[in-house]
Amino acid sequence: MLSRMNLVCVIIYVSLLLSFSIEIIEATPIISKRETFHEKKPSPFNTVIIFGDSTCDNGNTWRLSNYTYPPKKFFYKGRFSNGPTWVEYLSKLLHAKEMNYAYGGATTDTNYVKAVSGFDGEIPVPGIKQEVEDKFKTQVSAKSLNPDKTLYIVAHQGNDYLNNPKIFPVECVKHLYDVWVELANFGAKHILINNFFNLKNLPEVTKNYGVISRLLTGLVSKMHNAAIDGFVWQFKRTHKDVKFYILPMDQVWEEFKDPNLKKSLGITDVNSACVLRIDKTKNYTICPNPDEHFYWDHIHPSTKVHNFIAVKVYNIITGQK
Repeated sequence: MLSRMNLVCVIIYVSLLLSFSIEIIEATPIISKRETFHEKKPSPFNTVIIFGDSTCDNGNTWRLSNYTYPPKKFFYKGRFSNGPTWVEYLSKLLHAKEMNYAYGGATTDTNYVKAVSGFDGEIPVPGIKQEVEDKFKTQVSAKSLNPDKTLYIVAHQGNDYLNNPKIFPVECVKHLYDVWVELANFGAKHILINNFFNLKNLPEVTKNYGVISRLLTGLVSKMHNAAIDGFVWQFKRTHKDVKFYILPMDQVWEEFKDPNLKKSLGITDVNSACVLRIDKTKNYTICPNPDEHFYWDHIHPSTKVHNFIAVKVYNIITGQK
């Protein structure tokens, strides 16, 4: 008999093989029309609780840095973008209270891979595990929340790999899995996660970074998503009372190759960053057409993309898509 963990490893292995097969068969990217929002029924949630990294941080790292990072001259009120993040847009679409514990720079667990932020990694921040255990559970009682009306978001976009390129994706995702289990044990009935976009779609300047180059050759994106599939399968087997939603971030990035979608959003540049740091200083350059960029800086999307993601997530959780 195979142990549960061995079964998970088998699922991951099969998923990885299938992903390579699908790539060979499908020569064209996944394309869909622009996401649209139609409020047809009452919101399914009145509270959204967020754990994650810079892709959904609404200013926590900025406040921790005494409002110095990210610099407000180039980034919107502590967001790592030029406007609100997708979880903020989503909360508004749902007419829900937002409880945001995400920190820019967060890894899955700072005891696994150190979580840091700042201009040069000088600011320690909590990992996602610590956001749940030290920031959330110490402040909030499960009895104060209606589990049927509360959506938990666990967002992760790969700081573990950036901070330590030698880690194995199965280990990284296992730490995320542990967070899902901890939230389920706390009483969560609705959890949303994301998979990983393909690193090949990063801006050209970013792909030239040494660490990113190594990750690209290591097929980290595919291995991470195969691990996500395996651990989601395991989680659903053991937590049948939890509704699990997955944001296919890999598909979102592919969709922006569609010229019609880019045109509808007024985006003309998907290959370069608008805001770039000048060497190792605290100064940045900014592009002349900021509203037309997919990427705001070397790795973070613009608020237009965040808004698009929010509508996609809304449609996923309400069953409209």
